Amino acid sequence: MAPIVSTLLQGLFLLLLYVFVWRVARAILRDLRSTSPPPRPAARPQPAPPPAPAPRRPAPPREPDRAPPRQLVVHVPTGAPQVLPLDGADISFGRSEPATVVLDDPYVSDRHARVSQDGSGWVVTDLGSTNGTFLNQRKVNGPTPLAAGDQLGIGRTTVEVRR
Repeated sequence: MAPIVSTLLQGLFLLLLYVFVWRVARAILRDLRSTSPPPRPAARPQPAPPPAPAPRRPAPPREPDRAPPRQLVVHVPTGAPQVLPLDGADISFGRSEPATVVLDDPYVSDRHARVSQDGSGWVVTDLGSTNGTFLNQRKVNGPTPLAAGDQLGIGRTTVEVRR
């Protein structure tokens, strides 16, 4: 091929390349302009709107009645509730057999929690469970006093503390 034809082809290629880049840049700019909000016309100053009323605070959660408990009601997700009297003996919860209440729940540890009596009343203690024990939706970190109206969360099981 003659050198002049080669030079002309190179020049044509560069021209087409520049046209392509220019069209891509123009399309991008057009898209950017169309997504931005249109300019607002000049408006007269408006008076400031009245302040919005302060949002109402939700009522604080009701504190349970601090009466001494007399029984526990165990609500398992797949069965009827079980009522256990608090008659002085410790009640333990877990997935393994030595527990007083055996819970077939993958979120319950073998030895999960214990309800026991101390000098001032009944307390719940987490026994180092993996997923924790919750009293009124707060994690139990040590022996925590129980009162009628409290709710324990052990895995998917809810334990209601009653008088």
